[in-house]
Amino acid sequence: MRNHLAWLDVKGHYVHATEEYIGLFGSDVCIKGTALADLHAVAVADVLTTLLNEAVTQGVAETSLRLFDEHTLYNARIIYPPMADHAVLAVERCAEQPHLYAQFLTGNATDQVPRFKSALNAYIRSAVKSGRQVGLLKIHIERFSWIQENLGETNHDILEEIAVRLLGTLREDDTLLRAGDDEFIVQLARIESEEAVLAVAHRLVEQLSYGVRYQRREVHLSASVGVALAPLQASDAAELLGAAEQALKAQLRSGISGVRLYDPIRQRKALHLKDLAELIKPDVQNLDMGFRPIYGVHSHRIEAAQLIPLVKGVPCVGEEEYLLTQILDGAAGWHTYLGLIFNQLEAPLQTLSQQKGFEGVIVRIPPDVLELPSFMEFMTTRLHLSELVRNLVLLEVDAIETRDHEGVLFDLEALGFRIVLNGLSDYLPPLQQLKELEPQLIKLDQGLVHDMSLDPKRRKLLEKVADMASDLEIPLAADGVMSAGQRLQLAQQGVDFMQGEYFGNLLSVELLYEQLIMENI
Repeated sequence: MRNHLAWLDVKGHYVHATEEYIGLFGSDVCIKGTALADLHAVAVADVLTTLLNEAVTQGVAETSLRLFDEHTLYNARIIYPPMADHAVLAVERCAEQPHLYAQFLTGNATDQVPRFKSALNAYIRSAVKSGRQVGLLKIHIERFSWIQENLGETNHDILEEIAVRLLGTLREDDTLLRAGDDEFIVQLARIESEEAVLAVAHRLVEQLSYGVRYQRREVHLSASVGVALAPLQASDAAELLGAAEQALKAQLRSGISGVRLYDPIRQRKALHLKDLAELIKPDVQNLDMGFRPIYGVHSHRIEAAQLIPLVKGVPCVGEEEYLLTQILDGAAGWHTYLGLIFNQLEAPLQTLSQQKGFEGVIVRIPPDVLELPSFMEFMTTRLHLSELVRNLVLLEVDAIETRDHEGVLFDLEALGFRIVLNGLSDYLPPLQQLKELEPQLIKLDQGLVHDMSLDPKRRKLLEKVADMASDLEIPLAADGVMSAGQRLQLAQQGVDFMQGEYFGNLLSVELLYEQLIMENI
């Protein structure tokens, strides 16, 4: 446990204190020469004065009290060495924090924010001098607020279980603050490296991913964590909090629970894209199309392609898919988008279908579209497609849609479309359901591909999906391949198809056609 130190004279005046100790007051205070009664509540000052007198006569005295605020309990120990002029006051946070536990359950922590920021600034200044880092985690727990709102009195048991897991994962001198209905902030002091912060963040995600028992069933949770460090990525508390918030937002936009370290270059790009989206008028004519080639692992050729919608040249996939949802507002916008996409595919598919071995184009259907009550009516009666388009278009949906919109997927298959399932790292459908649906392709999402060499748990999940696809004899594809090492590792896992930046940039339909011709020569 970390001690914070101050020095007192025998009359009860501060002589000196460390920056971390001063930061615990929650504001910049002048320590030197200030009486205990001028900085602490009357009751606290009285306890400290009594403790000081005992230390002067006995050499050491200690107690536990809420030294700086009414929430946090500290162990306070005063040592008075023989023949010394000053006593040393050493304080440390108690391992047991009843008020912190209550604050976790109630969410009442707004009055602690200024004090938290002040202490954080003190830690950062100390870290600069010591050459270490201060880590900050911004945690979002999915369904946390839903549990509080919908499970009535029984939610207290579930919240207690979550609190035990979260608080039990942190080190004794880490600081937790509840920042909202389902978000929390953790300050990690005395960090040596990025790896140490990420290790704590991954442990938190793992602990919060296990189901919580509730009335003979499990309530499943997931967590996303944004990570930032100071002084490496920020110079003060405000910048550090902002960096962790940006990292968390980037992770949430990916649609995958997990950990994201703040990356200044990526986040500046994300902010630029957000500003761009706000300037774009809600007009689908701003949309262009690019094609991501999909290579066969065994044939070493392009066997299909993924259609990538572009907004002002920005690919609307992964974290940037929100750009598409921003400019397409409501059913009318999505209907216009689908009509435009399918109509623009008619001519390219006529050309591409002439190339031997080309299986078709994958078109992603975002969750917002499947949730539209009018979606199937539009696909059935208002969208007029040729048989060629129906035969060569594969519709990609998130795997969780097999749970929420299973009937819609069966209806799409009845119309002649083939289904591609993505996002199995978030939801793994039952085997029987996959047997009945018979998807044309199962995709490993780019987040899972990225994490397979970094996170053993994610690698095991990838292996599980690969084994399931093999057992069901469903071809397996991998998205987001970035390196030769990933390509080799995925091939060893039995992946049949791959796509990603490793294979080159997006292609226009003309360049895609030319490449197919060259491969067939």
